[in-house]
Amino acid sequence: MLTFAVALAISALTPIPLKAGNNPIRNIAGDGVDGSISLEWRDNDNAWGYSIMTVRVGGSIASVDEKDRFVDRPHTDGDAITSARFARARYKGRLTTFAFVADRQIVESVPAPASTIIKSYVLVRNLNGVGTPYQFVQIRRSQPITLYCSADMALKSEIGFPLRPSYSGPKTPDGCYR
Repeated sequence: MLTFAVALAISALTPIPLKAGNNPIRNIAGDGVDGSISLEWRDNDNAWGYSIMTVRVGGSIASVDEKDRFVDRPHTDGDAITSARFARARYKGRLTTFAFVADRQIVESVPAPASTIIKSYVLVRNLNGVGTPYQFVQIRRSQPITLYCSADMALKSEIGFPLRPSYSGPKTPDGCYR
């Protein structure tokens, strides 16, 4: 169980492993509608490629911060700039989908330790009648004191989110080489 669950009084956060392409999820928003998370790679033929993750609920794309996708910017994997991960847990009595995004605030150099903002979202039905039928609503925002060299390691150290099996960076608490 992720440590973040304790802070939100949510039990049994279960990470959702994603593979390239479409990843179906039953009852994705907790209201009986099935959905999916698609994972696609936008290649730049250099270290600046990134993943695009789109969440569908039924036939509609869920929004997040007025956008229609999450972006994961791994850079060289060991010094990820932005890391977006998904999990399932109960929220207000319903099993639903959560998203966690760590975004390093790069000032000078990508590998250098940087301040990191971690945002946590929950997928809910949009009840205000404007926009997409489903949206990710931010439920927590934090800026840890620790400076991180990897957004992946920030999620692991701050909320206990497991590293991807492909992670090849340093396994130090801040993700920095020593």
